[in-house]
Amino acid sequence: MEAFTYFTCVVLGIALGVGGDWLFWQIRFKQANDRVREESKSVGQAFNAQIGEKERQLTAVQAELAGLQESSRVELAAAREEVATLQNRLADDGRQLAEALALNKQLPVLEKAVADRDASIAQLQAEKTELAGVVEELQAKIVKERKSFDDGLVYVQGRHYLPASVVRNLTRHDTLAGSDAGGQDE
Repeated sequence: MEAFTYFTCVVLGIALGVGGDWLFWQIRFKQANDRVREESKSVGQAFNAQIGEKERQLTAVQAELAGLQESSRVELAAAREEVATLQNRLADDGRQLAEALALNKQLPVLEKAVADRDASIAQLQAEKTELAGVVEELQAKIVKERKSFDDGLVYVQGRHYLPASVVRNLTRHDTLAGSDAGGQDE
Protein backbone atom coordinates (compact mmCIF):
# COMPACT_ATOMS: atom_id res chain seq x y z
CA MET A 1 0.00 0.00 0.00
CA GLU A 2 2.77 2.04 0.37
CA ALA A 3 3.41 1.86 -3.22
CA PHE A 4 -0.18 2.77 -3.85
CA THR A 5 0.04 5.77 -1.56
CA TYR A 6 3.28 6.72 -3.06
CA PHE A 7 1.84 6.33 -6.50
CA THR A 8 -1.32 8.23 -5.52
CA CYS A 9 0.75 10.96 -3.96
CA VAL A 10 2.83 11.22 -7.07
CA VAL A 11 -0.29 11.20 -9.27
CA LEU A 12 -1.99 13.65 -6.91
CA GLY A 13 1.18 15.79 -6.86
CA ILE A 14 1.34 15.67 -10.62
CA ALA A 15 -2.37 16.48 -10.85
CA LEU A 16 -2.03 19.34 -8.36
CA GLY A 17 1.13 20.57 -10.11
CA VAL A 18 -0.51 20.39 -13.53
CA GLY A 19 -3.68 21.99 -12.16
CA GLY A 20 -1.71 24.73 -10.39
CA ASP A 21 0.42 25.22 -13.44
CA TRP A 22 -2.69 25.30 -15.58
CA LEU A 23 -4.32 27.85 -13.23
CA PHE A 24 -1.11 29.90 -13.13
CA TRP A 25 -0.88 29.97 -16.88
CA GLN A 26 -4.62 30.68 -17.27
CA ILE A 27 -4.23 33.74 -15.04
CA ARG A 28 -1.11 34.80 -16.97
CA PHE A 29 -2.86 34.25 -20.31
CA LYS A 30 -5.89 36.20 -19.09
CA GLN A 31 -3.66 39.08 -17.91
CA ALA A 32 -1.70 38.93 -21.18
CA ASN A 33 -5.00 38.83 -23.10
CA ASP A 34 -6.29 41.85 -21.13
CA ARG A 35 -3.03 43.72 -21.76
CA VAL A 36 -3.19 42.82 -25.44
CA ARG A 37 -6.83 43.97 -25.57
CA GLU A 38 -5.98 47.28 -23.86
CA GLU A 39 -2.95 47.78 -26.06
CA SER A 40 -4.90 46.86 -29.17
CA LYS A 41 -7.69 49.16 -28.01
CA SER A 42 -5.23 52.03 -27.54
CA VAL A 43 -3.48 51.14 -30.81
CA GLY A 44 -6.91 50.94 -32.48
CA GLN A 45 -7.82 54.36 -31.05
CA ALA A 46 -4.47 55.79 -32.20
CA PHE A 47 -4.96 54.11 -35.55
CA ASN A 48 -8.52 55.48 -35.77
CA ALA A 49 -7.18 58.95 -34.81
CA GLN A 50 -4.54 58.64 -37.52
CA ILE A 51 -7.17 57.52 -40.01
CA GLY A 52 -9.39 60.47 -39.00
CA GLU A 53 -6.44 62.86 -39.39
CA LYS A 54 -5.58 61.33 -42.76
CA GLU A 55 -9.21 61.68 -43.84
CA ARG A 56 -9.23 65.35 -42.75
CA GLN A 57 -5.96 65.88 -44.63
CA LEU A 58 -7.43 64.10 -47.63
CA THR A 59 -10.53 66.34 -47.48
CA ALA A 60 -8.32 69.44 -47.20
CA VAL A 61 -6.16 68.24 -50.11
CA GLN A 62 -9.28 67.52 -52.18
CA ALA A 63 -10.66 71.00 -51.40
CA GLU A 64 -7.29 72.54 -52.29
CA LEU A 65 -7.21 70.47 -55.47
CA ALA A 66 -10.71 71.69 -56.38
CA GLY A 67 -9.58 75.28 -55.75
CA LEU A 68 -6.48 74.75 -57.86
CA GLN A 69 -8.56 73.23 -60.64
CA GLU A 70 -10.92 76.22 -60.58
CA SER A 71 -8.04 78.70 -60.54
CA SER A 72 -6.39 76.69 -63.33
CA ARG A 73 -9.60 76.96 -65.37
CA VAL A 74 -9.73 80.71 -64.79
CA GLU A 75 -6.03 81.08 -65.64
CA LEU A 76 -6.49 78.90 -68.72
CA ALA A 77 -9.42 81.07 -69.87
CA ALA A 78 -7.34 84.22 -69.27
CA ALA A 79 -4.41 82.66 -71.12
CA ARG A 80 -6.70 81.78 -74.06
CA GLU A 81 -7.97 85.37 -74.16
CA GLU A 82 -4.41 86.66 -74.04
CA VAL A 83 -3.39 84.26 -76.81
CA ALA A 84 -6.34 85.47 -78.92
CA THR A 85 -5.34 89.08 -78.26
CA LEU A 86 -1.73 88.34 -79.14
CA GLN A 87 -2.81 86.54 -82.32
CA ASN A 88 -4.90 89.55 -83.35
CA ARG A 89 -1.98 91.84 -82.57
CA LEU A 90 0.36 89.57 -84.51
CA ALA A 91 -2.01 89.67 -87.48
CA ASP A 92 -2.15 93.49 -87.26
CA ASP A 93 1.64 93.65 -87.01
CA GLY A 94 1.87 91.33 -90.04
CA ARG A 95 -0.42 93.62 -92.05
CA GLN A 96 1.59 96.66 -90.97
CA LEU A 97 4.80 94.86 -91.92
CA ALA A 98 3.38 94.02 -95.35
CA GLU A 99 2.36 97.67 -95.82
CA ALA A 100 5.80 98.81 -94.68
CA LEU A 101 7.48 96.41 -97.10
CA ALA A 102 5.27 97.69 -99.93
CA LEU A 103 6.18 101.26 -99.02
CA ASN A 104 9.82 100.24 -98.74
CA LYS A 105 9.68 98.94 -102.32
CA GLN A 106 8.34 102.34 -103.43
CA LEU A 107 11.13 104.14 -101.57
CA PRO A 108 13.58 104.32 -104.54
CA VAL A 109 10.86 105.83 -106.73
CA LEU A 110 10.04 108.36 -104.03
CA GLU A 111 13.73 109.16 -103.50
CA LYS A 112 14.09 109.80 -107.24
CA ALA A 113 10.99 112.03 -107.15
CA VAL A 114 12.46 113.96 -104.22
CA ALA A 115 15.80 114.32 -106.03
CA ASP A 116 13.97 115.55 -109.16
CA ARG A 117 11.95 118.00 -107.07
CA ASP A 118 15.12 119.25 -105.34
CA ALA A 119 16.74 119.73 -108.75
CA SER A 120 13.64 121.62 -109.95
CA ILE A 121 13.71 123.78 -106.82
CA ALA A 122 17.40 124.55 -107.35
CA GLN A 123 16.70 125.47 -111.00
CA LEU A 124 13.76 127.65 -109.97
CA GLN A 125 15.89 129.38 -107.33
CA ALA A 126 18.58 130.08 -109.95
CA GLU A 127 15.89 131.47 -112.27
CA LYS A 128 14.51 133.50 -109.36
CA THR A 129 17.94 135.00 -108.75
CA GLU A 130 18.27 135.86 -112.43
CA LEU A 131 14.78 137.32 -112.50
CA ALA A 132 15.49 139.34 -109.34
CA GLY A 133 18.44 140.93 -111.17
CA VAL A 134 16.21 141.64 -114.17
CA VAL A 135 13.53 143.12 -111.86
CA GLU A 136 16.13 145.37 -110.22
CA GLU A 137 17.34 146.53 -113.63
CA LEU A 138 13.75 147.18 -114.73
CA GLN A 139 12.99 149.06 -111.51
CA ALA A 140 16.08 151.21 -112.01
CA LYS A 141 15.02 151.79 -115.61
CA ILE A 142 11.48 152.66 -114.43
CA VAL A 143 12.88 155.16 -111.92
CA LYS A 144 15.05 156.67 -114.62
CA GLU A 145 12.17 156.76 -117.11
CA ARG A 146 9.84 158.27 -114.51
CA LYS A 147 12.41 160.93 -113.75
CA SER A 148 12.81 161.69 -117.42
CA PHE A 149 9.02 161.58 -117.79
CA ASP A 150 8.62 163.93 -114.87
CA ASP A 151 11.20 166.14 -116.44
CA GLY A 152 9.41 165.80 -119.76
CA LEU A 153 5.89 166.83 -118.58
CA VAL A 154 4.73 169.70 -116.43
CA TYR A 155 1.29 170.09 -114.96
CA VAL A 156 -0.32 173.33 -115.98
CA GLN A 157 -3.40 174.95 -114.48
CA GLY A 158 -6.47 173.64 -116.15
CA ARG A 159 -5.45 170.04 -115.81
CA HIS A 160 -3.11 169.85 -118.69
CA TYR A 161 0.28 168.35 -119.08
CA LEU A 162 2.69 170.09 -121.35
CA PRO A 163 6.10 168.98 -122.34
CA ALA A 164 8.71 170.45 -120.03
CA SER A 165 10.66 171.89 -122.94
CA VAL A 166 7.64 173.90 -124.03
CA VAL A 167 7.02 175.16 -120.51
CA ARG A 168 10.67 176.05 -120.13
CA ASN A 169 10.65 177.93 -123.39
CA LEU A 170 7.50 179.76 -122.38
CA THR A 171 8.76 180.63 -118.98
CA ARG A 172 12.13 181.61 -120.29
CA HIS A 173 10.47 183.88 -122.72
CA ASP A 174 8.30 185.37 -119.95
CA THR A 175 11.27 185.66 -117.68
CA LEU A 176 13.30 187.32 -120.36
CA ALA A 177 10.42 189.63 -121.19
CA GLY A 178 9.87 190.36 -117.50
CA SER A 179 13.48 191.09 -116.95
CA ASP A 180 13.49 193.29 -120.04
CA ALA A 181 10.39 195.02 -118.84
CA GLY A 182 11.74 195.27 -115.40
CA GLY A 183 14.91 196.75 -116.78
CA GLN A 184 12.94 199.31 -118.70
CA ASP A 185 10.88 200.28 -115.69
CA GLU A 186 13.93 201.05 -113.78
